Amino acid sequence: MPKLDDDNAMEELAWYGPENPETIVQVETKYGNIKLKLYKETSKHRASFIMLAKRGYFTDAQFYRVVKNFIAQGGDSDDPDFRKKKRSFGKYHVPNEIDPRRFYHKRGALSAARAYKDNPTRQSTPFDFFIVQGRPVTEGDLAQSEQDNGLKYTKEQKEEYRKNGGDPHLDGQHTVFGEVIEGMDIVDKICDVETDEGEWPLEAIYMKIKVIE
Repeated sequence: MPKLDDDNAMEELAWYGPENPETIVQVETKYGNIKLKLYKETSKHRASFIMLAKRGYFTDAQFYRVVKNFIAQGGDSDDPDFRKKKRSFGKYHVPNEIDPRRFYHKRGALSAARAYKDNPTRQSTPFDFFIVQGRPVTEGDLAQSEQDNGLKYTKEQKEEYRKNGGDPHLDGQHTVFGEVIEGMDIVDKICDVETDEGEWPLEAIYMKIKVIE
């Protein structure tokens, strides 16, 4: 696969995805493992994530932003060797596959990070992702999200938010492309670590992502 950019990435991922149909990956950390299921319906994000995982991009990446009762964000590092490795993959974006009717920011959601500035189509950054730890969600939170983001939650979605929490203000803003199926206790441990003022953990939390099936 060549270096990817916004001109060739989708063409390359169009053949890579069907040839690499895996949907289960494991994020290994010093706190334990987190198993994720990637959604087939968000095919571009799934193909990109599997490609990066198989090619070793995420090895020695870090959870670099941790906010208790919100998210654990990772996929990058400030280490010079890692930055060099990142550049070797190229620079590209993944078109949004946002479908808040089906995939929303419940507790355990796997979502793609993105730039907010100069990004009207809400393209995702392929290298960075976050897992929602979440918080208790009220009817008022859901009503506010519906108003702000032009959404209409289903009965099942409302029940999920009421029962398990999440962060509905993110709905419609980021592509949710998977969810935690094992290891939410590990996500909770990561979200509980001490951070600096920039929300970077004081002790590095490295990861390795392995494709399972």
